[in-house]
Amino acid sequence: MKKISTAIVGLSVATMLFTSGCGNDAELKKIQDENVELKRQVESLSKENEEMKNKVAMFVPKENKANPQSKQQGDQPVALGNIEIGPDAGGASVKVSLKNVSPKTVDAIEFVVLQFDNFGKPSNRFNDESYGNVTSVLTVQGTAANGQSLSGGWTLFNMEKSRKAKVVVKQVHFTDGAVWENKSFDDEVARERTSY
Repeated sequence: MKKISTAIVGLSVATMLFTSGCGNDAELKKIQDENVELKRQVESLSKENEEMKNKVAMFVPKENKANPQSKQQGDQPVALGNIEIGPDAGGASVKVSLKNVSPKTVDAIEFVVLQFDNFGKPSNRFNDESYGNVTSVLTVQGTAANGQSLSGGWTLFNMEKSRKAKVVVKQVHFTDGAVWENKSFDDEVARERTSY
C-alpha cells in the first residue's frame, strides 16, 4: 500500500510538473509572438520616422515682396521673420530674424545668407564669381518659444553690391537637445544661389 501511495504521489507530482511545464510553453510562445509583433512595429515606426525626416522642408523661403514676412513653408521649425541688407563700411550689413514656428523651444539656428544685387543677380565677394555669393554658416543663439524670434546682425566684408538676400537654414537646435537638420542643404544652396 505504501508503494502505491508513493507511486500515486509521484505520479501526481509528475502530472503537475508536466501540466505546469506545458502552461509555461504556451505562455512562452505567446510572449515570443508578442515580441515578434513589437519588433515589427518598431521597425515600421522607425522607417516611418525616417521618411518623415526626409519630407521636412528645410528651405526658408525668400522675402515676399508684397509682404516682408515670409510665409511658413511645409513643416519647418523656423520661418524667415525679416531680413535687411544694405551698404556698410567695408561691404554690406545684414540683419536676420527667424521665427520659431515649432511647438518646441529653439535655442540656436545655423543658416547661410545668399546675396544678390538690385537686379537679382548674385552679389559675389570682391565682385569675383569664384568667391561666390554665399556667406559662411552664421549662427543665432538665445531662447525662442513658439512664436518668438532669434535675431542677429553681421557685416559682410567686400560685398558692396549686396542689396537683396535669401536665407537657407542648415540646422535648428532645441532646448531639449534635439537637432533638426536640413538633409538637402547643399542642394538648396546650389539651386537658390543663382538668382533672386
